[in-house]
Amino acid sequence: MRIISPVDHLAEAGSLLQAGAHELYGGFVPPEWRESYNLLASLNQRTFDAAQIDTEAELAEIIRLTHAAGCQFALTLNAPFYSDGQLPLLLDYLDRMVGIGIDGLILADLGLLHLIAGRYSALELHASTMAHISNSGSLRFYAAQGIHRAILPRHLTVGEMAAIAAAVPEVRCDAFLLVGKCPNTEGLCTFHHVNPDRIWPCEIPYEIVPAEDGRPSSTLQAAMARQASWAQTDRRHGCGLCAIPLLKRSGIHGLKLVGRGAPTTQKVRNILLAREFLTLAEVEADFNAYRRRAMAAHRARFGADCHPNICYYPELLSDEFS
Repeated sequence: MRIISPVDHLAEAGSLLQAGAHELYGGFVPPEWRESYNLLASLNQRTFDAAQIDTEAELAEIIRLTHAAGCQFALTLNAPFYSDGQLPLLLDYLDRMVGIGIDGLILADLGLLHLIAGRYSALELHASTMAHISNSGSLRFYAAQGIHRAILPRHLTVGEMAAIAAAVPEVRCDAFLLVGKCPNTEGLCTFHHVNPDRIWPCEIPYEIVPAEDGRPSSTLQAAMARQASWAQTDRRHGCGLCAIPLLKRSGIHGLKLVGRGAPTTQKVRNILLAREFLTLAEVEADFNAYRRRAMAAHRARFGADCHPNICYYPELLSDEFS
């Protein structure tokens, strides 16, 4: 399995590759986009500078370093949609990005996909989690539009991912691992992540209050309890180490680490953890023994116990696996 890490600047690229990343991905906002739209009109689902590679020259050097290590680089261009007026600018931008050597493009907008399908024959096209590929039919549809690879949404179970990957084997599927677990279904979420303090809407505690004229249904009660529980957990403790043996067996191609804009030390620790447990998955035949090691590693990494809110694969926390 491939370990896929975010990268935000040249100074950290060597450390990430040395730690064991097989692929890097990152974003770069060109000056012409900043002049026309600024960061609030999302080019790549990040609206703060720390999550963007600073210059085109720096991006080119990151790509050169990545290729020298025998690894690949994918550029993020995964806003849910772009306007017709933005597309000419995006094509000029992509022509330059392909010219400096990007290997892949992470995108979600079908209009952009139609525009570039066949334009860059050597480019691996990835369907972002923003494309909301939640079943084999949607993956098959995107494959017919030219997608070669897909990042499956965060809310799917291991079993659902396995079924999707098996049904459309011509598309390589990646799954999320480590940090950034979100309570919302990302491809359907319309929140804007523009707070300068980087406190996102899904992190702001709020209360669901039933209508005064009736008792809440069991479904609403469950929603109220689940929402309240997010105030007691930290989405930046997102994990998924337990699932690596099952994901590997299910044909998942890559483990995508979250964290564009995060400190380098955090990225490196995530890569090392993923690499450690990929190795352990090769030699530990007892899944429950593996799972205990993974839960202990989570506790050591984040100083907190596992919780369904922050587990990418919360079905593994059920009694069936204890």
